Amino acid sequence: MNPTCKICYRKVPNKEDEFCCPGCAAVYEIVNQLELEGAAKDERIKMLLEGVFPSGKDVNNCIKKIDNPEESSFNILGMVCPACAWLIHNRLSKLDGISDLNINFISELCEVSFDPKKLGNDDIYNSIRELGYEIQKSLSDDKLVDMFRFGAGWFFALNCMMISFVVYSSESWLVPTLIKWICSFLLLLFGTLVPFYAAKKTLRVGFKQIISRSFRMESLVVLSTLSAWLYSIIALINGDFQKLYFDVVALLLMLIETGNLITHSFYKKLYKRVYSLTNQLPKKIRTDNNNFVSIDSLKPGLEFFVKRNELIPTDGILLNNAEFDLSLISGESSGLWIEKGQFIGAGSKLLSEKAVLVVPPSGQSNLLEKIVENTINAFNSKKDKITTGDKISQYFVPSVLGIGIIILIFNLLNGYYQDGFYRLLSILIVACPCAFGIAEPLVLTAAVDKMRKYGIQFLNGSVLSLKPNYIIFDKTGTLTEGKPSINNLVWLVEEKKELLDILASIESGIDHPVAKACTSLGNIKSVENRIISDYEISAEYNGKRYRAGSAKIFPMINIPHELKDKTIVLFGDENKCFLIIGLEDNIKEECYSVIESLSFLNAKSLIFSGDRQEVATKIGSHLKINESFGLMTSDQKRSEIQKIQENGNTVLMVGDGINDSQALAAADIGLSVYTAEASAKMSSDGVFLQPNINSLKTFPKIITMVRKKIFFNYVWAFLYNIIGIFLASVGWLSPKYCAVGMVFSNFVVIYNSSIWPKIKNF
Repeated sequence: MNPTCKICYRKVPNKEDEFCCPGCAAVYEIVNQLELEGAAKDERIKMLLEGVFPSGKDVNNCIKKIDNPEESSFNILGMVCPACAWLIHNRLSKLDGISDLNINFISELCEVSFDPKKLGNDDIYNSIRELGYEIQKSLSDDKLVDMFRFGAGWFFALNCMMISFVVYSSESWLVPTLIKWICSFLLLLFGTLVPFYAAKKTLRVGFKQIISRSFRMESLVVLSTLSAWLYSIIALINGDFQKLYFDVVALLLMLIETGNLITHSFYKKLYKRVYSLTNQLPKKIRTDNNNFVSIDSLKPGLEFFVKRNELIPTDGILLNNAEFDLSLISGESSGLWIEKGQFIGAGSKLLSEKAVLVVPPSGQSNLLEKIVENTINAFNSKKDKITTGDKISQYFVPSVLGIGIIILIFNLLNGYYQDGFYRLLSILIVACPCAFGIAEPLVLTAAVDKMRKYGIQFLNGSVLSLKPNYIIFDKTGTLTEGKPSINNLVWLVEEKKELLDILASIESGIDHPVAKACTSLGNIKSVENRIISDYEISAEYNGKRYRAGSAKIFPMINIPHELKDKTIVLFGDENKCFLIIGLEDNIKEECYSVIESLSFLNAKSLIFSGDRQEVATKIGSHLKINESFGLMTSDQKRSEIQKIQENGNTVLMVGDGINDSQALAAADIGLSVYTAEASAKMSSDGVFLQPNINSLKTFPKIITMVRKKIFFNYVWAFLYNIIGIFLASVGWLSPKYCAVGMVFSNFVVIYNSSIWPKIKNF
């Protein structure tokens, strides 16, 4: 007699089996992971068993292919191990109408296709919730626009247009008075339902703008539609049917709503496209081959593992050489070999067999989430900086209102009462401050997204509208490979292995290329009271203080001729220099073509380096950089940039180290390289998404296009408003045409901002 299952007590297939099916095995594993006891454990087992055997019975798998299925994706919260994914898959696969199903435990993502005639999203969600899990709905479930309200609004507006034809034609044709009154009251009904039902959000925003004196497009819309509506009410009371503008009110508001719908769809597509990146990231982290922990519970120093074709769940330091695909981050799908000790960002796909990483000392971070957050926030970047469009918008509405009132008074004084109001209404409708407001930020938002695809994530979108006059580079790790090799050891005392051990120990753990090279000279010993400054590192060993640093620490030492154009490190105690180390760092291969591409900006190029002047000059001459400055501290880099800016110049700074942080923050445009220190990245306006700086080749073309598009948007907005207000003032534009023109002006700006040519020869 076969034994029974440990979970459901059904018979097991074989004597050596503990469970009757994989479902019960999954239940057992899940309950053990949850560490439940007593009644809570029994209740959870009962709940999970319902997923394996709905209503206590086996149910055949219902998955089958169907035509035109509806697709849905969402995150499932509360999965504790891979068995949870199996169990949910088992439960959903038994629902009649499921066409395709994929559940990923690590990313907590469920992708399902189903027959909408048999199932709905709520049926799927409830089936999962019955197992004790929670649903985090995807962006596809967001409802930015009430489509019923929008459709009803256009129904009212179109009826207004048709009925108004009957009312207006009564001036030329004989229309019975009863028909005129019936049509007028229908116009009143539909012309009131549109502002107070279909477009009430626009009116609410407009009233708030007027109260706060923060004038934008909506405030003009409120003034124009409210004026037209009140004027029409008075005309209706007086029986003056030719002066009813309810149709204009309805048409204008629904054109505004249509424009908002198109604008919302533009941002929603950008929002979903960018956020779809993070939806693919794992929500679990593998601490060994079988155990997983939540991504939110990570601590500095924790090692985690990734297998072939898996995505890196969080930023980490690589502990073994491996090949990665960075296409999710940078768009570049070719494999990239990353060496041990380098930073690797979340979202990179492992192409090698296995990788071991460690959470950085700074703790959990996520480069991809920062990219997403800053791309979305780019539209509002530099909150303290008011754009030209914002300044214009503040004065534009009062100016338009003033012009309209002057035209109204002029016509009233000449006895043209109807013409005066007609022209005032046209002026208020045709003016479009929104075109000024979106002229700049819309271009910058699109440019941030475009630049990310070419390899630079800008954290501050407003800098893309600047054209630099000076381009300043750090040397080590930016223009050079950042892996200096030791070429010379010049001893000034008797050579001792112990001294090399002390030097290596002083430099150990310092995340700087020169320090790492010096660390390789000896064995690490325990040192105390280490002090780090811009150009010196010192520490105590056996009660004696030793020093290592640049030529500044021993100014009386003559540097040998063979080390003249090499990076040097001097090592000794507080009184005497023991050793001179000569190092050389190769120039990055792409730097030659990058510098040549940047010449398109006609900017002066400089090197600011903490290395010796001779070394900086040598690198600068090879790359044909205008000037090179060596022996610069972080304070000196910052102060020199500020001096350049005082003369009205715009500065672009590219760096990577802690000593570049102040300079990157001071520069108008600060860019940190992929492997830069965390402090450098936090001080920057943008971060390279690849270990090279090739993306700078595209930068001049992008900012040139940005400036041209912003210029076109402002010129268009100025010309449209000047011409439109003039034509409305002289009575050559009716309110209906003004409404169409106002929406059209926004479309031109949106189209120009969103259409970008492909950049070739990158």
